Amino acid sequence: AVPASPRSAGYAAELDVALASLAAADDDPNETAQAVAAYYAARPAVRPLAPMRTVPFSSDKKWSGAAFEGRAYVMGAGRFVMGDAFDAFEEQAGELAATARVLAVARVEGFDPDGAIVGAPVLLGFVCIHDQIRATAAQTIGYFKDQGVSVNVISGDDPRTVAGIAAQVGVEGAEEYVDATTLETPEQVADALRRYHVFGRVKPEQKKQFVVALQEQGHVVAMTGDGVNDTLALKQADCSVAMAAGSDAARNVAQLVLVDNDFASMPKVVAEGRRSINNLQRSASLFLVKTLLSMTLAVLFVLLPWQYPFQPIQMTLISAFTIGIPSFVLALEPNKERIRGRFLENVIVKSIPGAVCAVLGVLAVNAVGRLVLGLDYGQVSTLCVLLTAWVGVMLIIRLSVPFTPIRTALLVVVVGGTVLGATLLHGLFGIEPFTVPMAVLLAVCAVAASALFHWLYGVFGRWHEARLARWA
Repeated sequence: AVPASPRSAGYAAELDVALASLAAADDDPNETAQAVAAYYAARPAVRPLAPMRTVPFSSDKKWSGAAFEGRAYVMGAGRFVMGDAFDAFEEQAGELAATARVLAVARVEGFDPDGAIVGAPVLLGFVCIHDQIRATAAQTIGYFKDQGVSVNVISGDDPRTVAGIAAQVGVEGAEEYVDATTLETPEQVADALRRYHVFGRVKPEQKKQFVVALQEQGHVVAMTGDGVNDTLALKQADCSVAMAAGSDAARNVAQLVLVDNDFASMPKVVAEGRRSINNLQRSASLFLVKTLLSMTLAVLFVLLPWQYPFQPIQMTLISAFTIGIPSFVLALEPNKERIRGRFLENVIVKSIPGAVCAVLGVLAVNAVGRLVLGLDYGQVSTLCVLLTAWVGVMLIIRLSVPFTPIRTALLVVVVGGTVLGATLLHGLFGIEPFTVPMAVLLAVCAVAASALFHWLYGVFGRWHEARLARWA
């Protein structure tokens, strides 16, 4: 507690009584009231007064108060407690706010029936609360900065205090801050968010406006908070994170609750999310190739005068070694790549080249094999199976770049298993013995499919990168 100058001597004792009484009178103390109560619990010489009426804290008025026999006190944000009279103490409060959260304590005449202050408040002093910054805070902020995440700090506290804490943990642009009470329109909010990263005196409804403005600017917004004042913004955010020690309202609306109350857990959460989504995208690309291939061929071979080229047991060979095993391995391996773009678009862009090449390859084999080389159904079916498996291997190679020992081993298993099924187990999978015309046709189609696949993959890849660049 710091008495307000220049009349500090006369108010020091009363300031202690006021603080102890306000903390004891709070029926639902927040962390600030708990800290004050704990401070005076260790000082039994200061005895709190018995409350006759209490006015709870609200985010709109930013102060709480209580009336006692013969006197009344309030504690809260200096500007909201004192109004224009706070100008005389602005310099002293500013010096304190550089390193601590500062609350003003004032004597008032009382409160009207609506809970508003009656009479001119008399400032007794300031309460300086130093937030304990976790040792891992700067490291966590640095991690998100390295990952290209823009970190914004929005708080209901004095913007100078918020900026000071933000600077200590390494928030970019912390030296420049905004008092949210000066932001009156959505346009001002949007403009401030483009230029600044630290905001103080933010009201609950403004926090939601901040989230909406960032989303309208094309950002995916994650919001963390632990109080009732954060619930609107948490509900609006794309990803909402609450602390287990926070309010019930914040935990109920949040999508993720940190049970250890430590934001340092977020890098692990992000890494796990990236692993799940990135690996799921790659696995989905493999499955979608088979789905597109099967649907397209089912329609085409209803119209064409040829029998459908795949037997069920042959699809088992393709599914096992070009979809099932690769999907299982790719889905479990670590993957910390940053997620970019939209899930469905990312999957389709990687699937279309493989599906197109597989469909065209099957049609080419049927047309040339039956009409030119005179191959029977079993021979044509064999070539279609092997050519489709080859296209699947090319997609696996693309999805595995850059190669790791696990991905290299996966490719060896896929190729080896397909070759084993086509040779030693050819009878089980309906693979016919090769003839010279079959080998030549397979080689030509495989080379053509490879060239077409890599060209299409490049075309779709450049188109997709251009879209991602426009979103960035």
